[in-house]
Amino acid sequence: MKVARTNNYHIEGEDLASWISISDLMSGLLIIFILTLSLYMLIFSQKTAELTENNQMRKEIIHEIAEKIEKEGFIVKVDDDNGVIRLPERLLFRSGHAELEEDGQRLLSALGHILFDVLSKDKYNGKVDTVFIEGHTDNVKIGSKIREKFASNWELSAQRAINTWKFLEVQLDKLRNSKGQQLFSVSGYAASRLLSNLPSNSSAQRRIDFRISMTPPTLPVKGADQVVKDIKKELK
Repeated sequence: MKVARTNNYHIEGEDLASWISISDLMSGLLIIFILTLSLYMLIFSQKTAELTENNQMRKEIIHEIAEKIEKEGFIVKVDDDNGVIRLPERLLFRSGHAELEEDGQRLLSALGHILFDVLSKDKYNGKVDTVFIEGHTDNVKIGSKIREKFASNWELSAQRAINTWKFLEVQLDKLRNSKGQQLFSVSGYAASRLLSNLPSNSSAQRRIDFRISMTPPTLPVKGADQVVKDIKKELK
């Protein structure tokens, strides 16, 4: 019987074959682990780059819209970090009301055309997932006269956002995201999302925000699993 000597141990016959098989198996598993880790690191790097590109494109979109609306004679504020175009309430609504003022209608008429022109560009096609039209108020409670129509700031902020969309609907209703879904959505936040740099009762808290949300990168999970299966197949 043949005997293999390894250091001070004797491994004979079938034991030697088993040892070699275990060694091959461990080597194969290590290769799979390294390749899988490398694959997911590559995917992570790619998706991080896509997120960075999305943020940069969002800034480009909101600044392009803001510059165009300023050329129409209206001043709006831009929040780069959160992808927001901010419209002050004083141009849109009277205090405690949700009906659009004439100045507000002129602003939204110009904004609607600009939003359609910018968001319809080929380079932005499928890149924007949702544009949220958000109504916000200060933290001052609804007065007794107004309470007959709006029970709280929640109803007031929501109705302002709805009325803003209703005015824009004809111009923007055809815009869709990459899933074929309607691009615009409305929500009311009352005083739950106050601007931190202003007093909570400041009139500047009363506003309509257009918040742009980009299409998130998709993770190719099935593709990655298939690569791992192919690796295992090659090692058999």
